[in-house]
Amino acid sequence: MEYNFQVWEDLNKLLNGQINRRRLLQLTGCGIAGAGILAACGGPNPPHPITGTVTPAGKVNTNVGPARQISPYYLGYNNVPIHSPSWDDPDAVRAATQLKPEILRYPGGTVANYWDWKSGWFIPNAPSGFLSAPHSTYRLQELQLAVQATGAKPIYVLNMLTSDVNSQLEMLHTAQSMGLPVQFVEMGNEFYLSNPNDYVTKFPTGSAYGQMTTSWIGAIRAEFPDVRIAAVGGVPGGSGNQRKSNWNQDLFQTLQGADALTLHLYVGINKGAVTPDGSSGSVSKLNDLVSTRWQDFVNEIQSLPANMKLWFTEYNFVDASHEVFHTWIHGVFAAKMTLTFLEEDRTELACFYDMIGKTGNEAIFYDQQNQVGGNLPSQYGLTAAGWTMRLLGDTIKGMTSAQNLSLSSTTTINDSLQGWIFTDGTHQQAFLINSSSDSFTWIPNSALAQGTRYQQLTSDPFKIITESSSLTVNTGTLGNQLTLPAYSVTQLK
Repeated sequence: MEYNFQVWEDLNKLLNGQINRRRLLQLTGCGIAGAGILAACGGPNPPHPITGTVTPAGKVNTNVGPARQISPYYLGYNNVPIHSPSWDDPDAVRAATQLKPEILRYPGGTVANYWDWKSGWFIPNAPSGFLSAPHSTYRLQELQLAVQATGAKPIYVLNMLTSDVNSQLEMLHTAQSMGLPVQFVEMGNEFYLSNPNDYVTKFPTGSAYGQMTTSWIGAIRAEFPDVRIAAVGGVPGGSGNQRKSNWNQDLFQTLQGADALTLHLYVGINKGAVTPDGSSGSVSKLNDLVSTRWQDFVNEIQSLPANMKLWFTEYNFVDASHEVFHTWIHGVFAAKMTLTFLEEDRTELACFYDMIGKTGNEAIFYDQQNQVGGNLPSQYGLTAAGWTMRLLGDTIKGMTSAQNLSLSSTTTINDSLQGWIFTDGTHQQAFLINSSSDSFTWIPNSALAQGTRYQQLTSDPFKIITESSSLTVNTGTLGNQLTLPAYSVTQLK
């Protein structure tokens, strides 16, 4: 996530009670910057079914698209100790297993550029905002606890900024000797940014980064020939910043040997985007923002080499005013963004930002000061994003093939309805999203057998989700039609 030193230091003060939220929002404008975070998904027991009557606005028909292969490690999470407890906390481990993560990004995003893997904390001359964060040791030993508990595979984000290739190779060899899988390596984080300045000093152009990365890739492959390696890809935008806007073009002048590019998709929400009454018009604005930003990335992707896979290793909203975070619609769009990446055949994996914390981005709420209460989830409680991502993780884990369900209705725009069927060759499961203000009667076709069990989650779009009672849950058996409530996610399994 885009990083700003002053914002990070003030965010730490906020989390430690040393600065008020209004001051932080003045500093952030419409974007909060920081680093990815790890942990886990815990929380209350699944909500009990609630019976309700919904009047559908129309019928939804289905066309099934062609099958595309997906990796059996598609869905993962960012994993950084800044706001979360250590993995030696059994509550964190228990919480993590609920999300069924297939990937854990170690040690995370921006923090990786200043990380000392041996101590499990930052190098001594790291930015003060990192060094002053509450200490939570995150060595390979702690990562091992998480991997053993969840079965997830690590992505090792290498420190190319303040370390050297020999030290990072030693980390990979040490991980391997501990029984940790070494299958995925990410070559640093977001070096296309101009802040902090040491990014520009180290890599004045994308070409300079590509040259160093090519050298490191050669050294890594000499000792780990089967590892998959992703280089830092630039994101669309950066008008007025030539280095950022030309990053990908310059990168491919020198980059060789990479299997994939990392892309970070954040959707900025300007203050006031959500009306006080949380109207459907606000949801439409969010839908337009997500669709427009995704199209920006589609256009950028078309300019990349055709053989280059894509790793979306961070994605979420940027919601400095907290108008959307923790609301039900945030959960709906977290799942929606995760599935949207499948529309690009080259997408290999996606890592949600992030798993645990109290910034608003998280799937699991955790306050290091244990000052919970009020209109917030409980400690280790699922947020709105946690509820939807947990259901999606249960649907997609281990699947190897996916088919897009084209859901169409005469009364709503198509991108408000989304669906995918997943299979591992034996089991078939599906996930449907209705992000519109209308409910619909869905007519499934023969792709999904009658008798399949379904579970639906829904709520008012801008209701803060604090516990299971904040949600309405419908469960049952699929017949020849099924109601898709407004603002709902549906699992068929």
